[in-house]
Amino acid sequence: MDPEFKPHQLQSRNVEIFDYEGVVIAGFWQYGTLQWHEFYRYLSTLVVATTTTWSIFEFDPANQQRGAPCPPGAQIVQPGYYILASSTGESVRVGLVPRLPRPRNPMHSDALAEPPYRNRALSRDGRCLFTGLQTETYSRLKVAHIFSRAHDAEWIRKGYPSKITDTAGEALMGGQTKIDSVQNVITMRRDLGNAWDNYEFGVDPRNNYRVTAFTNGNADINGLHLQLDHIEIQRFALSIELLIDHFIAGLLTHMKGAGQHRRPYEDYEDTFGEGSFNPSDF
Repeated sequence: MDPEFKPHQLQSRNVEIFDYEGVVIAGFWQYGTLQWHEFYRYLSTLVVATTTTWSIFEFDPANQQRGAPCPPGAQIVQPGYYILASSTGESVRVGLVPRLPRPRNPMHSDALAEPPYRNRALSRDGRCLFTGLQTETYSRLKVAHIFSRAHDAEWIRKGYPSKITDTAGEALMGGQTKIDSVQNVITMRRDLGNAWDNYEFGVDPRNNYRVTAFTNGNADINGLHLQLDHIEIQRFALSIELLIDHFIAGLLTHMKGAGQHRRPYEDYEDTFGEGSFNPSDF
């Protein structure tokens, strides 16, 4: 890197949660939209506490002082520091769940000659499902997988082929795995592709398909709702379970602990084994 230039990097977090040992157990960049009841739900997928009735309190890390409680509710989480404790404010032992996100290893499908899933997704959507952007030639649009096709072995192990209801021929869906079904692809603005692959934002189907950005610099899409009104036939609809899978990977990558948890894919299976990444826990 040229020493003459200093790269400008945005602050990664403005909310952090500590345990009583001073360890950061979670955090994120708050855009002013995430509510406490949502954050509690997200935290429940990331932490394991010695008591089932834990709560979040305001916290002053410099003086190690616990402040007012922050109960789950519709209030917006304010930027700052917090601590996880028992419901009465006492110290509890807290651990992070052992799950790690699945590396995306994005596939550069643009090098392929019009893969069938791209044509089918563009015909179904015709625009960015996040922002509504339309272009005459689709030049500013990208079709991305929700569950990366690079991990077809895990896709099969999780039983996703049997959950695809798309009735197109196997040649149009990537063979027997059906990983290229339109239920596993989403049309977006081209510049959003890398952020999607890095789990920097996700879609929560249980919150009216709202977009939640986990990293700073995505204010233009945070809080939007996925535009799905044009999809009237269920077998062409995006899979709710796959969107949840992708969303949880975002929590594990950017919200859990200090953030940006990564591990080579070959270690992932050995560490957690079959069924370790279960969207039904969300």
